[in-house]
Amino acid sequence: MFRVIKASSLLLATSIISGCISQPAAIVSAPLQPAANEPTTYLVGAIGPQYLGGGGAATNLRLLIRKRGSINGAAALWQDDPRPTPKDIHEPRAAGSVFVMPLKPGDYEFYNFQFWSMVYTPGLGSRLQSQEAREEFVLPLRLEAGKAYYIGEFRSVCSQVTQCFFAWSNQMPRDAAIAQRQVPGLPDLQWMPLDLDKAKPFILPVDKQTSPANATAEPHP
Repeated sequence: MFRVIKASSLLLATSIISGCISQPAAIVSAPLQPAANEPTTYLVGAIGPQYLGGGGAATNLRLLIRKRGSINGAAALWQDDPRPTPKDIHEPRAAGSVFVMPLKPGDYEFYNFQFWSMVYTPGLGSRLQSQEAREEFVLPLRLEAGKAYYIGEFRSVCSQVTQCFFAWSNQMPRDAAIAQRQVPGLPDLQWMPLDLDKAKPFILPVDKQTSPANATAEPHP
């Protein structure tokens, strides 16, 4: 069985061993992958870092999804070297990947996130430094066959790797064009509302006209 939140160390080790090979911005466990002729639903969004002048951006980001009542999961991810995800979005001091996650229809939950980086300390070597919510938030996702749902852009803002949050915004027109290039024939995106109050202070809506760097969140290691 694939348990996304428990697999981060293994996936990181696999990335290092595999070398500089790109990877897609979505991982879906085998039990949730629709077969060739089975009904399919899609979850779409964007994920990536905002680079601050004095801050240390997390080099690896994950949004964690699971089938309700199941340990089977999926993840949207941004990863820098050694196995980078596609840099679909290029902005001053920011980048991002658009993920298109094919899933079997049903009830899902967006329940956690991960920020992590390898940090080198002279004399001690490299170690994994990470952050996730100690208590899971649960945002329900009902995904119907033949539809594609958009859940927004998640832009990480970090003062250091263990003090990060996601600045969230709606970039559906931009991300729809990228997603449809990735998956020809993708259904038109539908807006998926999320009750982000449940995810505070880890995910904060921002006005895209205002830099995410100006958003603030209480430190929550």
